[in-house]
Amino acid sequence: MKLLITAATGNELLAAQKAAATSAHAVTFSVTGIGMVSTAYHTTKLLLAGSYDLAINVGIAGSFSGQFPVGSVVCPVKEYFGDSGVQTPAGFSSLFDEQLLHENTFPFVDGALKADIPPAFAGLFKEYPPVTGITLQMASGAQQRIDELQQRFHPGIETMESAAFFYVCLSQKVPFAALRAISNKVEIRNKAAWNIPLALQNLETAIRRVVGSLQ
Repeated sequence: MKLLITAATGNELLAAQKAAATSAHAVTFSVTGIGMVSTAYHTTKLLLAGSYDLAINVGIAGSFSGQFPVGSVVCPVKEYFGDSGVQTPAGFSSLFDEQLLHENTFPFVDGALKADIPPAFAGLFKEYPPVTGITLQMASGAQQRIDELQQRFHPGIETMESAAFFYVCLSQKVPFAALRAISNKVEIRNKAAWNIPLALQNLETAIRRVVGSLQ
């Protein structure tokens, strides 16, 4: 089996490399960079250059919900581009709201990007709560913006890459999934409350379980 595991940064990818070091499968690891543009570019290059049975994006994330505390690991199954649109006096208006793009233009479904986890692999991720994510080029750190995002998208987590990874994999028709470990609450920016080491440790454990369960 050929697997692709990507992450935005070297520290996040290192967790995957440690977890899958003894895998009997052919695993390609790649740092795709921080943010949507870098992720889209490098993921596209990877998928055009090789074929994979499953692509997995891994990393850390911020949580909007006490249901997903720092250190927990979740499985994003639906993603939105959270700041792709227009800022109006009344607030954020998406590309779909502005009728610049139809909400069911491939690969979108009702304005969202939905994970394509094949049934043969779905059981590998069932231990990790399915969540809705938003992907932002500018991470949230001000209460007014956080409130607006929650009202608009009802997200469980936010990242800076996931929707781009979803978009490319769906476009290229490559089966994929994602795992994110919570490093911080989405709140008024307070890095003292973050716990990236715990998130990376638990991410490594989750990847080891998933890859180790592959037949």
